[in-house]
Amino acid sequence: MSGSSGRPGGGSPSPGAIDRVVAFSALAFSALVYGLTYTFDSVPEALMSGLGAELFPRLVLVVMAILSLLIALGVGVAPLGPMPPLPARVWATGAVLFAFMGAVELIGMFPSSFLLLVGLGRMWGERRLLPLVLSAGALCTAIYLLFVRFVGVSFPRSMLGALWS
Repeated sequence: MSGSSGRPGGGSPSPGAIDRVVAFSALAFSALVYGLTYTFDSVPEALMSGLGAELFPRLVLVVMAILSLLIALGVGVAPLGPMPPLPARVWATGAVLFAFMGAVELIGMFPSSFLLLVGLGRMWGERRLLPLVLSAGALCTAIYLLFVRFVGVSFPRSMLGALWS
């Protein structure tokens, strides 16, 4: 192996190679999730309003696929060079978001959201705990009032909440 890229023959990847990898990854993701939309429960015609539970995600996924193809073909975008490695904080944030999904199942949406907002704020460098806690509480309260009280959306019960009832 020679060169700084660690590839046989050395040198840097061809212009646009990274863009094509990202584009084809997005295209594969779009195709996979599009296929999953066929597993959604059907909504009776009398109850359906708007685009429906499966049509809107399919529309978004088709747009993503078209844009991915345009990127892969290099339409309207200059090829990017090699990207620097992601900072450790990015990986830590991803791990926290995966933990958040488990916490939502275990303790519920709003306690999990509050802990997420406070925890990410601290991880990203906010040291003043009182403003962080107040803003997280205000945001969770606003989301609760908007979705639960005003719109009438009910969030799934947590596993611990189910034990207490």
